[in-house]
Amino acid sequence: MGEKIFAYVGNWSFEAAPAKGKGITIFAYEPDSGTLSEIETVRPGVAAGQLWLDQDRGVLYSNDECGERRGEIGGGGYVMAFRIDRETGGLELMDQKDSLSPEPSYMCLDKSGRYLTACHCADPWHVTRIVRKPDGSFSNEVLFDDAALVLFRVNDDGSLGDVCDVDVTPGAGGMGEHSRRNVDPVSGHIQLVRVISRQHAVVASPDGEMMAVCDKGMDRVYTYRVDRERGRLVRLDMWEAPEVACFPRYAAFHPEKPVLYVNNENYALLNSFHYDSSGHLERFDKVYLLPEDPGPVDGKPVGAQDILVHPSGRTLYCTLCGLNLIVVCRIDGEGRPVPCQRIPCRGVLPRGLALAPDGRYLLCGNMVSGDITTFAVDADGLLTGTGRTFPAVSPSAIRFFTV
Repeated sequence: MGEKIFAYVGNWSFEAAPAKGKGITIFAYEPDSGTLSEIETVRPGVAAGQLWLDQDRGVLYSNDECGERRGEIGGGGYVMAFRIDRETGGLELMDQKDSLSPEPSYMCLDKSGRYLTACHCADPWHVTRIVRKPDGSFSNEVLFDDAALVLFRVNDDGSLGDVCDVDVTPGAGGMGEHSRRNVDPVSGHIQLVRVISRQHAVVASPDGEMMAVCDKGMDRVYTYRVDRERGRLVRLDMWEAPEVACFPRYAAFHPEKPVLYVNNENYALLNSFHYDSSGHLERFDKVYLLPEDPGPVDGKPVGAQDILVHPSGRTLYCTLCGLNLIVVCRIDGEGRPVPCQRIPCRGVLPRGLALAPDGRYLLCGNMVSGDITTFAVDADGLLTGTGRTFPAVSPSAIRFFTV
């Protein structure tokens, strides 16, 4: 029997509950032609903006990026573990755990397989409380949701254990020099700039000994490690962007060089960092991904969505919303990315990128147009459109599982 390849697509949407444009879609993937054939969409009520795949154990982890427990007011989101049926590609829910903080946005499985880390976007919900001061007079205080990095134990079969540690990243609480309130013109979401922490991604270094966390609320990037003996998160370093409201979104490590790349949701700027074994970050390069600033598109600055480094370490891919582009960068000998191609994604809002297991095709999930477009990857890493478009729901994350 030949190998089977399944593609799992996590769907996320600007639409609020009840479910619309959510769930996990399962596709069969044909590697010779780069063709997707839809099998089914499961868990249509789950805002599965990100997925993490444990290839060895055949377990798919998903977030449910919500702010309220089901049937309740508040309480945070969920992290879920699914067992993959190796014959059909189907998903069986093993368990789900409260993630404790609102809107879990990304997950990362530790290289030991014993821990899973989840970060949280924590949209700017707040409450005003009346307090009595020591002198007996009255005042009030504004409290914001905690944005937490949450560490789960993972059982031998890949199912989720209990939370064993939490690290809440601080905000300014509205008191910072650059704090302000914006409204996203596309989604209508409130964007609090340098007021609250909003963790958007957590990714592991190639050796698995360090994690980088993007905090788009505070324009920061944190580094951590997991103390595996004690089951604890250890914060290592913090870098704060001089560009206010750039919103660091996703990060990717170079597979060989000690270089970390971070894109920005609100600015078409790509940052490159050197890092060392202590987790210290030092920005050594920044490159604007467009030949010139196009200004706002539909009232919103052009910024990045996904980022991906080719396993060869010679090419980097980054998507830009607004202009609906995939930007291809060649990585030079020092690890600096140099833009060399800008190709239309042929959809609207390119949110998720993935390379096929054999590296021959790149898939782009276009969230707003609800489709997946494919590109042939040339020997030099440049992209050539195949002309193929596959209907989807609202694709965000794409992960491949090979049997």
